[in-house]
Amino acid sequence: MIRYYFSLLIFCFSTTLNISASDPETWAQGYYEALFINSVPVIDGIGDESCWDSAVWRPIDQRWIGPSYTAEDYSGRFKALWTASRVYVLIEVVDDSLRLQDPGLVNVCSNIYNYDCVEIFIDENHSRDVNYANSHKAFAYHMDTLGSVCYANGSFGWERLDDHIFYKMKRVSGDTFHYEYEIKIFDDTFVYGVESTPVTLTEGKLMGWSIAYNDNDMGTIRQNMIGSKFVPGDSDYERNVSYYNASVFGDLKLVMEYGTVSSVNDITDPFHCDIRNTGDELVVTFQNMEQENLQIQLFDSSGRECRKSIAGISTGYSEQHLDIAGLPRGLYILTVTGANSRYDHKIIL
Repeated sequence: MIRYYFSLLIFCFSTTLNISASDPETWAQGYYEALFINSVPVIDGIGDESCWDSAVWRPIDQRWIGPSYTAEDYSGRFKALWTASRVYVLIEVVDDSLRLQDPGLVNVCSNIYNYDCVEIFIDENHSRDVNYANSHKAFAYHMDTLGSVCYANGSFGWERLDDHIFYKMKRVSGDTFHYEYEIKIFDDTFVYGVESTPVTLTEGKLMGWSIAYNDNDMGTIRQNMIGSKFVPGDSDYERNVSYYNASVFGDLKLVMEYGTVSSVNDITDPFHCDIRNTGDELVVTFQNMEQENLQIQLFDSSGRECRKSIAGISTGYSEQHLDIAGLPRGLYILTVTGANSRYDHKIIL
């Protein structure tokens, strides 16, 4: 069977994969372009200003936690804009049953994710750090419907960061709700409890970026967590890692106008590997085998592991062959994982 292979080769120095920003398979990888605006929206939870008309919707439809769900139970999408000082986000959620926090809670952060709650993940300098816990190398913002902004910072516990994000939620019709956000972007020099200055935003800036929605229809525990970025894994535990692992974030690029964009594959490869397709195999060659042993996995779009191999010093092999004969056409993620790094490469068979 002839396989159509879409720009698989990546080299550690120069080759990139060019995909239209409107490509649905790019959405699953979390790539989004935010447009520059001169006139900012009023943050009222409605989102009816003309500036929003120029922005493109992107789905929040990648299941991280919980069972399958219906469109009536939940559907979500977002769009984003930017100025030199802020990123603006409009999220539209259809949810047939809201489970809201008690406004009288003393500690609103401790269990915020088990209610209907939006999470926004931001990695300002696109570090893709595999463990940013106990730091501000990235932020996992949790927000209820009342204006609270909480970040679970590893062993340091919850931090209230209400001054980072101003937002409003409003029911716009039936089961449809709008969440509208004005976001300050902070870098890794941020110190909790100390007055910090947000970064100035410029054209072409690339940040790590994902959005997720926690849906609780009943009880005290969320049934689902649905993200804007595909994360490989066979279980909730494997897919729900964005709260500490920035390497699985999507990408937000600040642009003056939409255009043809480079996907996640232009992110620096820490393992210096060359990937090629022979028709029946993916051949992964490592140019520097002084590194630790590396795990190579191929996941399909549902997060199911299809192939697995190990390369490294102890194996004595710098080239690994993954059999792809018989795999159905579609979107796959080739993941290379070491002790302290991870690299995800999009593949279309």
